[in-house]
Amino acid sequence: MRVTRRAPRRDGVLISSFGFPTKMGGIDDDRRYFIVIKDFTSSRRRIQKGSLGYLIHRRTGETSVTVENCKQVVNLQEANLKEITKDEAELLVDIQDVSRRYELVQNESLFRSISKVHINDVVQLRRSTKSVGIVKNIEDSRKKNGLGLHGTLFQVSLMDYELENGSDGTFEKNRYFECEQNKAIFMQLSHCKPDARFLTSELKDVHKMPVFTPAKLIQDDLTIEEDVPPIHEDQVLYLMEGRRKGIQGHYNSCYLDSTIFSLFSFTSVLDSILHRPGGHDEKIQQILREDIVNPLRKTGFVNAKKVMKLRKLLGSDTFMSAEKDPEEFINVLLHEVLAADPLLKIRSGEKIQESNCYQIILEKDDKVEVPTVQFLLERSFLSCDLKFEEIPSCLLVQMPRFGKQFKMYTEIMPSLELDITDLLHNSLRQCFICGVAAEYECVQCLLDPMLSPGAIKQYCNTCNSQVHSHKERKDHQFRKFSSPNNVSVKVPFPRHKMELFAVLCIETSHYVSFVKYGSGKYSWLFFDSMADRIGDENIPEITACPQIGDYLMMSEEKLSYTNMKQLDGFAKRLFCDAYMCMYRSPRMCLYK
Repeated sequence: MRVTRRAPRRDGVLISSFGFPTKMGGIDDDRRYFIVIKDFTSSRRRIQKGSLGYLIHRRTGETSVTVENCKQVVNLQEANLKEITKDEAELLVDIQDVSRRYELVQNESLFRSISKVHINDVVQLRRSTKSVGIVKNIEDSRKKNGLGLHGTLFQVSLMDYELENGSDGTFEKNRYFECEQNKAIFMQLSHCKPDARFLTSELKDVHKMPVFTPAKLIQDDLTIEEDVPPIHEDQVLYLMEGRRKGIQGHYNSCYLDSTIFSLFSFTSVLDSILHRPGGHDEKIQQILREDIVNPLRKTGFVNAKKVMKLRKLLGSDTFMSAEKDPEEFINVLLHEVLAADPLLKIRSGEKIQESNCYQIILEKDDKVEVPTVQFLLERSFLSCDLKFEEIPSCLLVQMPRFGKQFKMYTEIMPSLELDITDLLHNSLRQCFICGVAAEYECVQCLLDPMLSPGAIKQYCNTCNSQVHSHKERKDHQFRKFSSPNNVSVKVPFPRHKMELFAVLCIETSHYVSFVKYGSGKYSWLFFDSMADRIGDENIPEITACPQIGDYLMMSEEKLSYTNMKQLDGFAKRLFCDAYMCMYRSPRMCLYK
């Protein structure tokens, strides 16, 4: 159990890492690393188990490798090594005792837990006596060994107490939660102080009773027929924050829980589908509206039983128990069940394609370290020769990652605003050079280092001639695009922008979501439908994460040289695990 209260401590202790995944990057990314799992001798040199190295050449039965502290290439049997990722190798490299490395890798559950340590986590330090501390900072070690690996240093504040006299979640004979013995401690309020990162001008009243999981309430099973609007911003934290809040997960339902919570809790952008006549199954529409969306907005909680009613009617038994992806659920719900109009109409040449989500497809640009969604969407549309036929009321953008393993970019920054003006078909667009109405666009100019690389290049007739008169651009295949006739608009031209309202994230196989609940910069929540488990029940939890607002306001330049290990757990999860970014058009959603 993690206990987050601050206690008297001894600051400044640097702990050599064996526990945090580092950012991948550089020319060594393609190396395949390993740890030796059996002592062996090669060229009269004894190689101990626990030693690290990387593969050079592999052939049947024997592999050529480079091993640390060994100046020459050695050959070994594949049975003597275990392949690991670069991140895992960097977790181990600063552990000088190779036997300790080996023991750690063999203890898979411990190794997995260590790899997920973030700033502000509470950790137990294994020294001569067990100590407890809070991770205050994480940074690369300055030295780099012969394998091209950086170790990691943890700065940990040691606590003098969070556990020889700890409890198992029981306080004065009353049980408030369950955990292993000596894993929890209850503190008097006078011994605690607010975390400085979340201080506001008006501190809320703090209850003196320990936090516990609320019991099931009668209102959990309410069916609400009257329409309930999205929760107002000033009521959100009171109604929604805490444990047993949001949508309760059950049997691999996280893809569905996080999607519904994101689309309906705090926005009405898709409310029209809750009432649209003519659907194939009005029963599903009624369950979604009266058993899930309305109770969620009214009480702040929906139990798993109600969600299972919906899952049973989605047309396939796999929706009741199997892992799914959000786009699969969205397509089945909107298209096959509710027969709703598609959210997107996209032009490809003379053809109009209809869909509910857009998957970003493009070639990776190695010069871009942390791309924005704006950059990725523009590059994808241009490379695939696509345009929006009309302004969408809701735009669901899937990041360039496939399955649960491959990610094209290690980090992606969700753009708070998505400007789609230059991605619209038959719309008035502005010349990149002089600002008057544009007539031509050129994909090849996109990467020109002399023309602000990355920005869409569109020109009026005069500027197009001048730009492409340059000897290095004479072979560019620019083209003329359609634009509205007889339209007179003063400079600057109106822009069509969409607002970010949610981000679905997945690390391995579990979906969670970050959702914006109001207009304020800091109005962000984190939702996990399976944050904890007691008995046979999952406990959903909603956590305020206002710091996300600051991170999303960072400039692209600042983000590009920010050490991701310096980010807190929420921000790191947002940037590294983004799967689908959800945008809405404030103007168009009024008409849909």
